[in-house]
This record gives sequence, structure tokens and C-alpha cells, in this order.
Amino acid sequence: MEMFTHARLRERTMLRVQRGQHVLLSGDVGSGKSTVLRSLREPLRAAGRSVVELSGVGDAVALGAFLKHTALAPGSTSRFGPSEATESLLDLVGGSRATILIDDVHRLDAASMTVIDTVLRQHPDRLSIVATVPYAAGSDDRWASVLCGAATDQIPALGVADVVEYMGELLGGQVEGGLAAAIAGRSGGIPRVVQKLTFAAFDNHAITNVHGRWAQTGVLDNVPTRSLMDGLMAQLDDQLREGLELIAWFGLMNVTHARRILGDDCITGLDRAGRLAVFERPAENAIAVSPPVLANSLRLHLSPTRRAVFRARLDESLGVGELRTPERTLPAAVEPVGGYPEDAPAHQQVTVLAESVRTKASLWQKTWDERRDVASALPLLRLRLLDGLDTIDVDRVFAETAASTSDRSEHVGSYALLRGQWQAYCGGSFVDGLRSDSGPSGTLVAPEMGQAFLHRLVQQFDPEATTTTLSMADVDDAQDVPPALRGIAAIVRVEEALEAGAPDQALDVLDQWQGARMQMPIAHQLNALRGDALLMVGQVDDSIAWSRRRLSDAYDELSPFSVRVAARGLATALFIAGESDRALRALSVVLRIGRCGPVQSPFDERVFALAAVLHARDGHHGLAQTLLDELDATPRTSVPPLDFVRPWAHAEVASALTGAADAEPLWRHGEELWATGRRASAAFSWAMTPTTLSDARLNRLTAAFATMRIPLLAPVVRLHETIAHGTTTEIADAAQSMVMGGAIRTAAAEAAQQRATADGAAYSDAAYTEIAGRDVRASVPQKTSSANVTAREQEIIDLVREGLSNREIAGRLFLSVRTIESHVYRAMQKLAVNDRSQLARAGS
Repeated sequence: MEMFTHARLRERTMLRVQRGQHVLLSGDVGSGKSTVLRSLREPLRAAGRSVVELSGVGDAVALGAFLKHTALAPGSTSRFGPSEATESLLDLVGGSRATILIDDVHRLDAASMTVIDTVLRQHPDRLSIVATVPYAAGSDDRWASVLCGAATDQIPALGVADVVEYMGELLGGQVEGGLAAAIAGRSGGIPRVVQKLTFAAFDNHAITNVHGRWAQTGVLDNVPTRSLMDGLMAQLDDQLREGLELIAWFGLMNVTHARRILGDDCITGLDRAGRLAVFERPAENAIAVSPPVLANSLRLHLSPTRRAVFRARLDESLGVGELRTPERTLPAAVEPVGGYPEDAPAHQQVTVLAESVRTKASLWQKTWDERRDVASALPLLRLRLLDGLDTIDVDRVFAETAASTSDRSEHVGSYALLRGQWQAYCGGSFVDGLRSDSGPSGTLVAPEMGQAFLHRLVQQFDPEATTTTLSMADVDDAQDVPPALRGIAAIVRVEEALEAGAPDQALDVLDQWQGARMQMPIAHQLNALRGDALLMVGQVDDSIAWSRRRLSDAYDELSPFSVRVAARGLATALFIAGESDRALRALSVVLRIGRCGPVQSPFDERVFALAAVLHARDGHHGLAQTLLDELDATPRTSVPPLDFVRPWAHAEVASALTGAADAEPLWRHGEELWATGRRASAAFSWAMTPTTLSDARLNRLTAAFATMRIPLLAPVVRLHETIAHGTTTEIADAAQSMVMGGAIRTAAAEAAQQRATADGAAYSDAAYTEIAGRDVRASVPQKTSSANVTAREQEIIDLVREGLSNREIAGRLFLSVRTIESHVYRAMQKLAVNDRSQLARAGS
């Protein structure tokens, strides 16, 4: 199969070749260099070029590339030297434009390269070269001089959409988005690594087909991947291998320290081979092994003796105790200098986050093993329950942690709260988790609190346990809320203000809260709520700026949970601002690092919802549906603020895929929310319902909106009013204020068309597109019949309808004419038609 990222590279390479450029494609081991090169063969021939394919086979035999070629090799008794090879290549190239495809150009022997150079000099205007080379090959005068001035391109890493499709082909079925994202993050997006890791996970029961979909059912980091490790290190000498092992053992390493320990040549060699992720900041740089699965595999195969050798080597190079804990060498951040945090390479960010968590886990596991107190248990628990590191035994930590004289009340309160959330997640009682300590001392319980506050916590963290609606207005901080839980009370109070439709009050609460460093998880959640509050009051640019700063801070801390929370807020603000590409970029890292920890799973809902909508609009229909399935499967361990994204995402994806959405579920969801006192969530549900509202429903929406202070919804409410009663011009004007587009604008375009038809006025496709915000009707897959027409066949049918010939279609899609003819024939068979005109009509 051809991955989407590879297809884009192929098309870009084709354009360069057609302009007469040479192209050098570089990539990692197993990145698909040879696949991309082979994929160019038919499009080049369809474009009228002669194509010659050569492969480097090493220096052992002169002219080896020619001797291995079926058409260029001489007969068994023929003399074959450079002049004969040159003549053979000239004959094969012919008199027209030609392209030589060279796989592994670094392995061409000198004689073969000289022949190619001679032919190229004779026909510089009509001959081009496309060659592949691995990262580790460096630059060789033998071929670098011939390809001087060539356009260079790196084989891109696979995105999550590619990995979903690729794993589906490997496993023969639908793959959960979370699993594909986890594989994408660990593999660095390298196709061969994706393949090997997928099969290794299958063989070790870490992935299983559950109800027709492949899902993660084990710990991926425990999967043995020896063959994968050997393949990624095949081109490294012993010195580079040892250096890579040392870095993997340590985790994230300061670049200055790494150079002192390993030497400049080792670091440069590993970097050139693509085996390091380098994180640059003005103040401090760091490196880690790339991809993350290689680092983990190296650690799994390190013996205790080898680890002791590395420790001694560090002490010898830097001084005994200089690096007491890996945490001291973490980089300041990975945000690129002068750029936005969402623009940094996704796989680089995933690598640093993975290694950060691994390093911290090693540190805190050792600390807790020695102390078994609350102060050491909390960071370990947060790595599992918030960051999602599933190698930590939570039950053991809770069962073996004891009270100590150094315990601080806020630490004990946070500990008990996490235990209560964990109990609720496992199907037990949140309240029992707060009040019952299974550890040796039995005294690590939540501080006494008033019943009103306790009920509010139960509402928040154990949604299935109660249906009682309680306002925070009933909670007296001075009497009900113990000081150790003031942080969580602030979250509850802010969410209450947001749900009341009073984001200005929420901002007031946030301005008054002053948290300490030990309450960073609370701070991250409050920061996310501030971003939502800024959006609700209409300060979209401020929300973007705030979330960007928080995302940069999150990389400073190198916590996956904080990155998820900040990226989710930034993506939301960018989406509302109409910057869909940037929104998806902000989500790309979040999707690759996987879900939040179990007690913070509701933070995943908006991530999956936004990603599904954005991918549906980009035409990635399979991935969009997979992400919707992930959204529906996300457990509710707490009630998220602004709880409307699940039905909203379903409506938006349906609109993007089919042009029509069932609006009723979203409206009914709003009714349910209103009945439980979640007024702002209800208002958002009603406002985003993509249909013409009846007068009764419109009055319901406008009356609710009038009781709140949510400027963000004003344009949407205004659009609903014009859809119901405005003119075509008024609908168009109102639609322009919703730059994010979506199903509601599509509904507006349909209403305007109906209004124009009823008035006898003209209504063009351009007018429809202007209101809808995009050409919805053109982007929706056309219905053909019940026949199983593939997406590629439908694409070709659409071009047939435009009047293009098979040769013109081949040129447009970079396919051979014969391939187009085959697709056209199969489409005719499926649709039971006999000629192209019938095919165009049947496919419309």
C-alpha cells in the first residue's frame, strides 16, 4: 500500500523531475525509500519518460549495478567495460526524456558512478536522476558530485492516519485510534518499525481483536523487539552502538555531558544515522535515543553488569555523584527557538516526552522503594494516573505506602483524592477511597470536610454514584473545604461558574487562586479552564496566546499530562479561530503519546472530538470514524466542563462525510444537560445543532443565551435567527462571522438555498460555498449505487465526469494509463454500464 505521506512525497518528486531537477531522497532504515522510488516508475512512464532502475550493490565488483541489471548486463561471453556499459545505458535511455532511479546510491561502485556521470554529461537537458540514500551514509564525492545541486527531500514519518491504515492492512481489520497513535509514537513513524512492533505486540498478546477492532490489551513497552533493535543499529559500528546503549540507559542526557562522556565523533555519528533526537534551546540542549521503541528495547537487553559499567564511566568522566539523578539533566524545553510550540516536529516531541517519563519513573520508583512514604508515592502515582505510564503498579503503591512524620497535609489530601479516583475508576466507591487507607499505617485518609463539599466531589469524580445537583454556592469555604483540598475546590468553583454561563466570574476565581509548585496538576487544570473562560468571553486571540505559553511551559516540565491539557486548549482556540491546520498540528503530539492517565480520561474527549472533525474535513474518513469510536469508548471518570463534544463531533463528522447530519441527538443532549443544571453545556449543544430550529426551539435557545454572558456564542445564536427568519443575504452575512465553519454553516447554506428558491431568486454554487465556508457538495463522496466502488474508482469517475481522457487522468493522478483503464473497466462492471457517458451519469 502507499501511505498518504509517501504519496505526497512522490507527487512532489514528480514535479521536480518534470522541471528537469535531480532529486536525492534520504531516510531512516525502513522508512520506505525504496518503496517511494518504485512508486515513481509508472507515473514517469505515463508522463512519457524512459525509466532505468539501478541499485547499488557495493564495491566488491566493478560495474556491479550494471551486471545485476537484466537489460544492461552483457551476454555470458561478451566483454563488458565502462565503454560498453555507457553504450548500453545510452541505448536504454533512448532519444527521449529519461530518468534514472538509483536505490542506495551510496553503494554504487566507482565504475558504475563514472558511467552514469558520462551519460549525464552527454544529455544534461533530458536526463534526470532520482536516488535514495540512508541518513548514515554521509556524503561521498563519488556520487555527491554527480548529484550536485539536486533537490533533497527526507522521507517523512508516517502520521497517525497512515499508521491506522497500515496497521489495518497488516492485521486485517479496523484498528483503534489510540493503539495506532501509541504505535506511531513509539515507532517514530518508520514503516518497517511499525510493522515489526505491530507483529511483536500481536505475538505477545499486547494487542488483541476486541469486538471486531484491534485494541491494546497489554503493555507495549514490555514487548520484546530484538530484531527491530538489530535492524535499526545495523549500520552502526561498535563505538556508536555502545554510545547509543549508554544514552538509552540514562534517558534524557545533557548534550554537554554526552560529548564529554562519548566524544564529538560518537554524537555526530549517531545524529547523522538518525538515532538521536536533539532538542535545542538557547540555555541548554539535550539528546535522547530515537525512536522511543529502540531506547526501550536497548534498556530491556542491558545486563546489570553493563549498567554498572555505564555508571562507572559517567563517574569517571564527570566526577562521582555529578549526575546523581537523571532529573537534573532534563532540558529546559523543546520549543524551537523563534517558533510556535505546535510547529516542532511531532516525533521529536514524542521522543522527549517518552524518555522524560521513563527517566522520572526510574528515579521515583527507586525513591519510593527506599522510603515508601507519601512524598515519594505521589509523583509515582501521577506518572500512572495522570500521565498514563502503565508499567507502574498502582495497587501496590497504595497498599505499601505508610504515614511518616514528614507528611504534609496537602500531600496526604492529594494522595487520598487520587486513591478515591482510582477506586471509582476500578468500579469501587470514590468515598471509600477517600476514607479508607489500605496501607500499613491505615491513617492516610482525606481530611474532614463538610457534607456539601463531599457531595460536590462525588458529583465531580464519581458521576454514576449520584444524581443530586448541588451548587458551589452551597459550599462555605471557611467551614466546608479543608485547606489541603483548596486546589480541587478552586477547580470545582471555576467549572461551576463556566456551567452557569458566567466565564467572567470564573476568571475572577482564577485570578484569586495561588497554588504552590507541589500542586502543579491542579495548576494545569486551572490553566486549561482559563483558556476555556477566555474563549467563552470572546477573547480568542488571548486564549491562543495563553495556551501557547502554557504548552511551552508544559514542555519545560516534560509531563505528558500537562502537554495534553495545554495542547487541547490551544487546539480548541485555533479551531475556533479558523486555523484548522495549526489546530491539528497541536493535537498531533497528543494523539501519538496516547491517552491521559485513567483518572483524567475526560481530558481526552475534546482531543478525540476535535481530531475526528479535523480529519473528516481533510478527507481522512477512516481515521475520523476511528477517532469517533475512541471518543465513544473514553470512560467518564469525572464530568468534563462544557460537556457537549461527543454528540457535536458525531454531527460534524457526519456532515463532513455525507453532507447531512442528524441534528436531533445534539439538541436532545442539550435538554438533558439543562435538566441537570449544566446550563452552558446545554446552550452550546443547542447553538451547535446544525438545522433550522423551530420557533419554539429558537426561543428556547435565545432565552437561555440571554441569561448568560457568553459572547462566543453570540454569532452562532445570530446565525440561527437568520436561518429561521432572515433573507439569503442576511444568512450569508451572519455565516461569515463563524470562521471555523462546520455543520451549522452547511445548514445555513441549505436554508439560504431553500429561501432563494421560494422567492424565485437565483442561487449559485458560489453563493452556497460562501455560506458553507467550503465546497461541501464537492467534497462529499458522491453516491454511486449499492455497488462497492472504491475511493480511487470514485475519484476517477469524477474526473471522467469532467471530460478528461484516460491519459489526462493518468497525468493528473500520477498513474499509468493502463492503471486508469483498469480502474475505469472495474467501475463500469460494478455500476453495470457500457460506456464513459453512462459511467459519468451513474457515478453522479
